[in-house]
Amino acid sequence: MKIAAKIISTIFHPLIMPIIGLLVIFNTDSYLNYTIPLELKKAILLLVGTSTFIIPLLISLLLLNRKMINSLEMETQKERVIPYAFTIIFYVFTLYMLKRAPISPIIFNFVIGATLSVIIAFIVNIKWKISAHMIGVGGLAGALICISIMLEIYVTPYIILALLIAGLVGSARLILKAHTQLQLYVGFLVGVICQVITLYY
Repeated sequence: MKIAAKIISTIFHPLIMPIIGLLVIFNTDSYLNYTIPLELKKAILLLVGTSTFIIPLLISLLLLNRKMINSLEMETQKERVIPYAFTIIFYVFTLYMLKRAPISPIIFNFVIGATLSVIIAFIVNIKWKISAHMIGVGGLAGALICISIMLEIYVTPYIILALLIAGLVGSARLILKAHTQLQLYVGFLVGVICQVITLYY
């Protein structure tokens, strides 16, 4: 069970959620799919993937190599401070670059929501160990629900899948004893609320 839980935690790492969200958005039956050129989609995915996943991952590996963190799971609150700080920096850089691109505000606001959730995770983590995994999947689910309502498109299968993934990830984190149930629930709600706020307001 622990091996399966570790695999699930790795596959659905919070840093990969913005990429998954964009892939879904770019393949919906909406103007977000049809009006954005393929090359621009690729450029956006490359930017977001590099800045919000690859670079933070490399930084975490460097910190691990220098023994500044004990594992990529970053089990203690103290271990998460430096990785979170660097992640925020590169999320903000991503926003700066996206602001200059001819894209829909929905895509930009989606990344703002992800950035806001990381900032909140960083702040909360100072006093309490919130679940970054659940923030990530909660943000994905929240974004899909908002977009389906705003654009009046059918993405119910994706929403159901996101909720199922949330259940899997939450169960995995409990099996690994990485978080309490409250930390998981709060994390999920933070992810959802951040997307609702940024996409609607």
